[in-house]
Amino acid sequence: MARAMGVTVVSDKPVLQFVDVLARAGAETLVVELACRLDPERFRPAVACFRQEDFHEELQAAGKTVHVVPKRRPFDLRLLLGIARLVRRQRCALVHTHDIQSATYTSLAARLVRVPVVLTVHGLGLLRQKRAPKLLPRLARWLDRVVFVGHWLERVAAEEFGFRPLRPVVIHNGVDVERFRPGPADPRLKEELGLPQGAPVVGTVGNLRAVKDYPTLLRAFAIALERVPEAVLVFVGDGEERGTLETLAAELEVGANVRFVGRREDVPDVLRCFDIFALSSLTEGISVALLEAMASGLPAVATETGGNPEVVAAGQTGLLVPVADHEALGRTLAELLADEPRRRQWGEAARRRVVEEFSLERMVRAYENLYDEVLRGR
Repeated sequence: MARAMGVTVVSDKPVLQFVDVLARAGAETLVVELACRLDPERFRPAVACFRQEDFHEELQAAGKTVHVVPKRRPFDLRLLLGIARLVRRQRCALVHTHDIQSATYTSLAARLVRVPVVLTVHGLGLLRQKRAPKLLPRLARWLDRVVFVGHWLERVAAEEFGFRPLRPVVIHNGVDVERFRPGPADPRLKEELGLPQGAPVVGTVGNLRAVKDYPTLLRAFAIALERVPEAVLVFVGDGEERGTLETLAAELEVGANVRFVGRREDVPDVLRCFDIFALSSLTEGISVALLEAMASGLPAVATETGGNPEVVAAGQTGLLVPVADHEALGRTLAELLADEPRRRQWGEAARRRVVEEFSLERMVRAYENLYDEVLRGR
């Protein structure tokens, strides 16, 4: 809603954010941020998905209704009509999708009601899906715009997957630099997490999945402990790999220095308990967790893959190491754990970099301008 001449008016540009599953992950977090932060004087956002698992409280607090359109089979013709009815009923001016499933269905449904569709490609997962080789050429023609979250991703999509949309756009992911900011660690929280006072802490945040390659991080940490035996490694997040990782920590005899704290709602506070952020992923988009850590003033040690080199300025805000190389990662962690002045200097530079180039406000404004451009073209 917007106010003009003392009268409340409704924006004439309803925008529907559509995602396959609304679960707690990087791309889905940005869906919710866009739904809550688009300028109400320019847009009226709504959210839709095939299944909702998370973000009930955040969206309810923001006054946003989630429209769940169940998908009952791999290809559900009735779903096309259901989405078309939803788009018509909400009087949507534009649909913004974030995965290949929702992009396929909404682009077909939107053609029935003459509404433009934008897709954001958040990572290689979309491009590697089983049906992608057949669907991507069609989507390249059907979609009004395709956004890539990084320049590397646009390049890889074209060179390795043949996905060359007509009018590609790069908009980096962004994070809330007011919510994620440097500050002193809460002693009570450190005690709750089992972190000894004065012990340097390596932390990581993410779902415990194979793509994160956390076994490599554990093996690297075992190497770092040889030089800094009082260090602690904290895993924030949960997932199917947790049992395997706990077993490996015991086998490596580092269990006493490793904490698995599960999913947390207080991630900004937890990040302030860390000294280094580690990201050992086999592949990454523009990692929201990495940006949040850097915004919190943490130097990063990350694998040289995907969008990580686009985020981490090597030798200025952190360091990059080869993928799946636990020895290189271990040496790098050990060096940085033993060098507090460098950690502080790189952490300050990391904060500046995110504020200047990866803020949530900057990302939202870029999408707003893109929506305007697409709607003007229509």
